[in-house]
Order: sequence, then C-alpha cells, then structure tokens
Amino acid sequence: MSTPDHGGAEPESPSAPVAPAEPGATAVRRRTHPITPLVTGWKIVVGVIAVLTAQNIARLVEDFTVTRALIGTGMLVVVVVIAIVLSALSWWFTTYAVDEAGVSLYRGMISRSREYAPRARIESVSVERPLLARLLGLAKVRVEVAGGGDSYLDIEYVRSGDAEQLRRGILDVAALDAPSAPARETEHDPAAGSEATSPEGDRRAPSEGPGAADPQVSAQRPAGHPLERFLHDDVTDGELIARIPTRRLVHSLLRDPGFLLSIVGGVVGVLAAIGLTIRQDGVSFAILVALLPTAIAIPKYVFGRIESGWGFVSRITERGLRMRRGLATTRTDNIAAGRIQRFELRRPLLWRSPDWTGVSVTVAGIEDSEENGAAHVLPVGTREELRATLGHLAAPLGTPDDPGTIEQLLSAPAREIDGLRTPVRGFWISRRTRVAVLLPGALVQRSGVLTRRLEIIPRERLQGLTVQDGPFARKLGVLDLQAGVAGETMVLSDLPRRDVLALHAVLARDAATLRRYRDREHWPQPALAVGGAPAGPAGGPQ
Repeated sequence: MSTPDHGGAEPESPSAPVAPAEPGATAVRRRTHPITPLVTGWKIVVGVIAVLTAQNIARLVEDFTVTRALIGTGMLVVVVVIAIVLSALSWWFTTYAVDEAGVSLYRGMISRSREYAPRARIESVSVERPLLARLLGLAKVRVEVAGGGDSYLDIEYVRSGDAEQLRRGILDVAALDAPSAPARETEHDPAAGSEATSPEGDRRAPSEGPGAADPQVSAQRPAGHPLERFLHDDVTDGELIARIPTRRLVHSLLRDPGFLLSIVGGVVGVLAAIGLTIRQDGVSFAILVALLPTAIAIPKYVFGRIESGWGFVSRITERGLRMRRGLATTRTDNIAAGRIQRFELRRPLLWRSPDWTGVSVTVAGIEDSEENGAAHVLPVGTREELRATLGHLAAPLGTPDDPGTIEQLLSAPAREIDGLRTPVRGFWISRRTRVAVLLPGALVQRSGVLTRRLEIIPRERLQGLTVQDGPFARKLGVLDLQAGVAGETMVLSDLPRRDVLALHAVLARDAATLRRYRDREHWPQPALAVGGAPAGPAGGPQ
C-alpha cells in the first residue's frame, strides 16, 4: 500500500505545540559598511609589525641594506593584503539585527556564534568615532547590557548617519520595557517655539540655560547649522545642560594637583629609567627604542585627559542625558536617570575659587572607568552646570535646598559638617577630612585633602550592607560599614561602634523596603499574588 507524497513533510497536527521563534529570527539581518575591513585590518598589521620589531630592532638596524629593506617592504605588503582578506571574510559573515526582542549580532564562518542583548537589559547605547573611522564617515555603535563590566555588544562600523538612526532605534526598543520618562525630560521640539520648560515649571529660552554667560556658548551657531551639527556629532537636540569651552578645560588641568603630580612623577620616573639604563649599558639606538614606550606614556596620558573633556556637550532629552566628547576619537553616550546608582563629585584645591566641579556616576551594568567614558557626566562644570546636571539625574536628597546642601558639603571644612567621623585621635588626617552624613534621601560621604570628594548613594538604591569587625577595631571601639550598590561600594571607615550599628539598622530597612516597594510596579508579581493584590507590610513606604 503506497503512502501519498506530501512534499517530504508531514502536516503538523492542529494540537501540536508550536516552538517559539528565536529572538531576532524574524528581523532583517544587515551587514556593516563594506569598507569596515580597511578600518579594522590595520590593527592586524600593527600587531604583526610590533611583534617582529619589538625584540629585533637592534639587529634590524645593524643589518640594514637596501635589498633587505625591499624584501621587508614586500613582506609588509603581503601582510597588509592578508589582513584585509581576513577582515573581509570576517565582515562578510558578520550581520546584526534589531527587532522588538532586542539586538542580535551574528559572527563566524565555520563556527557560528550569536551575541544577544535583550531589550529589558539594554542599559545605554553609545556611538564612538575613532579617528580613522571618523575621517571615512563611519562610527561604531556600542550597546551596553546589564550584567557586568564587559557586557556589551559592538556593531562596527556603519555610516555616521546610520549610526544615529540605529542608536535611536535601539533606544526605542529598550524603552518598551522602561518606565515612562518624567515630564521634565522631554526632548526639545523645534516646532514648539524657542522656549524650554525648566524643572521648576517656568519657561525660559535655551539661551538662559547653564553656560549662557559663557561667550563661547552665546556665540554658537543655530542648532540646525550643518557645521554645528558636524562639530558636535549631531548632538543638538534637547535642552542644553553643559558645554565645556577649551579654555576652561585647559585651565582645569593646570589647576588639578593630581594631574600635575602624575606628570611630574612620570617625568622623574622616565628620566631615572633612562639614566640608569644608559649608565649600565651605555648609549645605543636599541636602548632608546626600548625606552620609547615609557617615554610616550606621559604624552598619551596628557592627551587622554584633554580628549576626555574636549568639545564636551550634554543635553537632556526624553531618553535621558546625552553627551558628546572627544578630539581625535569622539563618542556620544546616553544615560537614563533611573539607571544611576551612585554619584561622585570632585573639587580639587585650585578649582575652589572658580567653583568648578567634576561629576561621575555609577550606572548599573556599565563599568566605564576611562577618563572619556560614559560615567563622567560632567568633566569640569560651573555651579550652574552642576545644578542642572544633578537636577536632571539625581534623586531628591530630601532637604529644603538640595543644591545648597551639596554646595555646603563640598565647600565647608569637614570639621564644620555635622555627621559621623572617626573618634580615634591617631587617625588625625581622616578625622579632619572624612565625614559621613545621612540625609533623608541619600547616604553621603565627604573625603579628600587636596581634592575634596563627595560620594552620594540614594537610599533607595542600596543593595547590600556589611559591617566589618576585628580585634584591632574592637580595641579602638570602631567599626567599618560597607554600603553596596550595583557596581560600587562606599566604605565608611573607623566610625564609632554604636553609631555604625544604629546606621546599619536604618540602612538595612531602606535596602529591604525602599527599592522593592517604590519600584514594585516593575517587579515580577509573586505566584501567590496571582488573581489578587500582593500583600505588603502595613505602613511600608509608597
């Protein structure tokens, strides 16, 4: 008896379960720009040259001839061709896709791999433009994912205009699971007129915002000017929060004791290393080449600090704070206020007269500690720019005047601040410079000698508390308290035992209730609560 042929496949039963589609399977896969191999292939060439010449430079110089130089040039050409071919193969088998489930990146020719960023875990999207890519009109899109310092997905490289569209598309996908943005974080609509609404509810022109008194800001071209959009990498939408002129950036570096001491120490170290090496082995070309990496470390450090604030612009949009910075390599970043776990304000000694302050933040899932990283939301800002930045990013401290409180904690001598400090007289530096303050909405610690630092952790962001004790601490009558948030820990050292235990009790209650019940609409519902409202403790914070 013959069986009818149905094309080699049996019809599925109506009752058979249908396997869920793989996230990203229905989205259109795209390749990056075709000249990406030229941008990435040079790294292979530089690596090969560095390996071949690092330990053989002296012999290459001694045995130099024209014939060998031509042979070396030919070999270099072969290496370049191989590098481009390998990069081209990698480019051909690399695709990306964006859909409502998240972002997918597919790699591999023989062994295929897939990197996936679910929309619920996308923290931020940045656009980076290295020098060579920028000259070619390309950019790299980095998707930061919650889960660790190295949790990110890179799409490199696409056209700069396409990178901006891709960034907005990924942020739109991530916003499907995000809470609605506050009314004050609305993106500026050019059709709505020239006024913007401030957090206090008044209406003011953008020229009255932070930095308007700066002549370099007031003389800027209109936001729609093509040159303005190119110079600021299209970061022209939204309310202007801060803009750092080049003059202020240079002056801030010359006034930073830590920066100056690092340069002096580096120069002394390099000179000492060169002197000792020459004294032992004499002067030779090979020795000078070997010391070259040490010598260029200082200019690299100086250039890195300059680039971290060069052309810095921050604007508040409906997706949070958007920042642009960089000289040779530029980057734009987005940070949503709800992702910030901790603030750190720094004011070096010579920054106090012009009232300059630097602000960095800790964002859940992002470990970007570089000077030009997304964590530095204000490299060096005026008092007005500091007020505007914290006003859009920081949770209320619970005081009658939050900006005034922050300014008082930064500017006043530590001994005049009412808070907890070590009772041990032998720790005289810590006793005079370090103090912990518990505010209604945040835990604050002030520290530093030449550079005053202010750490702020919103009490609703606390995730873990640890009390450290030991024989020496018991003898001195002190304890250490560690307050942890996602990605960072604040250490309150050598405080009175009774005060630490009382503070631990208060903060433990905050960690157990504030985060959980204040954000309870975004938490998964317990199984026992299905069909009814979840039961909560009476009198819990709302």
